[in-house]
Amino acid sequence: MRAVTVVVLALGVLWGGYWFVGSTALQKGVETWFTDQVAQGRIATSSKIEVHGFPNRFDLTVTDVHLADPVTGIGWDAPFAQVFSMTWKPWHLIAALPNTQTITLPDQVIGLASSKLQGSLKLVPGAALALDGIVVDGVDLVATSSLGWVVKVARAELATRQNASVTNGHEVNVTLTGLVPDSALMARAPGLPGLIDLAQVDLVAGFSAPIDRFAGKSRPEATTVVVKDATVRWGDLVVTAKGAVVADGNGLAEGRVNIHIEGWQKLVPVAVAMGLIKAEVAPTVEKMMGLMAQQSADGKSLDLPLVMTAGRMSLGPIPLGPAPRMISAAQG
Repeated sequence: MRAVTVVVLALGVLWGGYWFVGSTALQKGVETWFTDQVAQGRIATSSKIEVHGFPNRFDLTVTDVHLADPVTGIGWDAPFAQVFSMTWKPWHLIAALPNTQTITLPDQVIGLASSKLQGSLKLVPGAALALDGIVVDGVDLVATSSLGWVVKVARAELATRQNASVTNGHEVNVTLTGLVPDSALMARAPGLPGLIDLAQVDLVAGFSAPIDRFAGKSRPEATTVVVKDATVRWGDLVVTAKGAVVADGNGLAEGRVNIHIEGWQKLVPVAVAMGLIKAEVAPTVEKMMGLMAQQSADGKSLDLPLVMTAGRMSLGPIPLGPAPRMISAAQG
């Protein structure tokens, strides 16, 4: 009996030592990460970094988080961020985010509120700690922009996983249900309900570098995007899309996405409201779409290619302007 007691005590001491070493390494690792971001020209601050959870978990809490990248103009502020992992599989992380946070973009600041926002992150065990997959679940999201718009989502789900079909590939699925567009957009797009039932996209993206612990230096950017399926259901307006684009020699998107539209008559006011086409050309565009719809199998739906080539983008015969940039000018 004494021998058993000694063994149990010894295992307890070893486990306690493992937790202490692991928690200390985790805290120092996070502190080093913040220091490295600053050394690379970014802004990264917090008021406190703590690790709790003895004996079976590593519970990391970072308080008053402020992250920003002056190069991209993107930043994030939150009163706290929490990451949890079991001691026997520290490469599988569970994250909980606060009900209010702020996202800074180059042209606006967005306040994000929610009743629940949590997720999980799986890494590949190894020195590089490459991203294996992400799952994010958000409920009752409200995004409020400094530009004046407000968008609400009843539920938002994001899931990613590695995909070997393209270089440094990741499969991405995003599903939004109960999406309430900004009221100003609705006022300029009559005839559509105030609720978008579903907005969903399933794609595979390839990146310029692996998404791993070195991503802060390598700055992975999307070089290939294959849209396997995308769907928006908004009342009588149903839009589906499939296609692929790649980054050309100048870093601009090049490729084709085939778009199928049911209830296309409702699309023109939305396109005008979103600034995709000018109001004065809307009647011409609607007439053109009507002629194209007459050539479809049912005479009602519409098939339009979204084409990006030579730095320009067009939707069928309608020019939309410059093609979006995929690779930054510094890398392109």
